Amino acid sequence: MISEAFVLIFILIFGVSFGFISSTPLGPINLLIANHYLIRKKLAIVPFVVGIILADVFLAFVAFFGFYKLLEGTKVSAWVGLVGGVLVVAFGIIGIISAFGKEKSAEDVERELPKTAKKISGDFIKGLALCGLNPGLLLFWISIATLMPGSVEYFTGKTVEFNSTHLITVLIGITFGELFWFIFFIKILKYGAQRFGNKVLFYLRIIISAVLVLLGLYLLIFEGISKF
Repeated sequence: MISEAFVLIFILIFGVSFGFISSTPLGPINLLIANHYLIRKKLAIVPFVVGIILADVFLAFVAFFGFYKLLEGTKVSAWVGLVGGVLVVAFGIIGIISAFGKEKSAEDVERELPKTAKKISGDFIKGLALCGLNPGLLLFWISIATLMPGSVEYFTGKTVEFNSTHLITVLIGITFGELFWFIFFIKILKYGAQRFGNKVLFYLRIIISAVLVLLGLYLLIFEGISKF
């Protein structure tokens, strides 16, 4: 007979797997993290990623808890797409403008390190808003929430009634899955940044920011305006 502990382990692995998967697409979030790294705001990555993970876990909570029914037949998702699109476009434009700014020396960076602490809350809110206002992530987690009961039954042979313990377990798994991805992604960025010159990095930053603008326009038009 399958024990409850085995079911919880499976749900934890399920959460880790889809937490990792939800973070891997080269969308606005990963592009912004790459942009943060390339402009050497390494300290800003931590609060930014924390904001992203908290927002994504909240969206997963909403989906798994069933609150998505409140959005059916309303304009909430359209407003989310509208505001989120404007936000992503703004981040892209700011990235392009900053790419043409004066490159800071190592001494400048050292002198400005104390000021970075004052910006932590700003980067945290930026990550929180960018992820939380993405209707695609909510739809992703709604689909995963509907997939989980059947997966548990198929792999464990046990039909379970979803409860608060299962909810907490899957949210913990999602959190760790996203942490695994962002640590892996930042390692990739570090490996690449050490092998490219400043000119290549400059063009890469421009490309990243331009893609952000395009993604934001898509979100604004197709996930926002078109749904009103």
